[in-house]
Amino acid sequence: MNNVLINGVNYAWTNVTWMWYTLPLIGIKSISYEATQKTELNYGAGVFPISESVGNYEYKGEIEVYLDEWNKIIAASPNKDPMQIPRSDFQVVFGGSRVLAKADVLQQVKFTNDPVQVKQNDGSIVIKLTLSIAGIKHI
Repeated sequence: MNNVLINGVNYAWTNVTWMWYTLPLIGIKSISYEATQKTELNYGAGVFPISESVGNYEYKGEIEVYLDEWNKIIAASPNKDPMQIPRSDFQVVFGGSRVLAKADVLQQVKFTNDPVQVKQNDGSIVIKLTLSIAGIKHI
C-alpha cells in the first residue's frame, strides 16, 4: 500500500499563538470558544413547521492558563483585579511554515472569574478562566 501525504500538514498545537494587548501569551494550556445563534421553528396549521425565527448570536469561551501566567495578568490589571481589565480583542493565530495562516479574533473579551483550584499531587497549577466575548471574527 502506498502511503501518500494527500492533504499536506494539519494545524497542530505548535501552530497556535495567542495575542492579547499585542503581546503573545505563552502560559496557555487550552482554549475553547464558540458562537451560537438561537433558532426556532414556528408552527401554524397542521403538524409541520411553516417558518423559522432566528434570534441573537451568543458567544462564550474558556481558557486554561498556568498560575504564573495568570499572576502576571493580575499584576498588570487595575487594582490587581483581572475582572477590571477593560474589554479588548484576543487573537488566536494559526500559522507556520507548512500551514495556511489564519486568525480568529475574539472581540471585546473580558475575564468573568478569578479562580484557583489546587489538589494534592498536582504537578502544575492550571487556572480555568471563563471569557465574556462580544463577537468572533475569522480572518
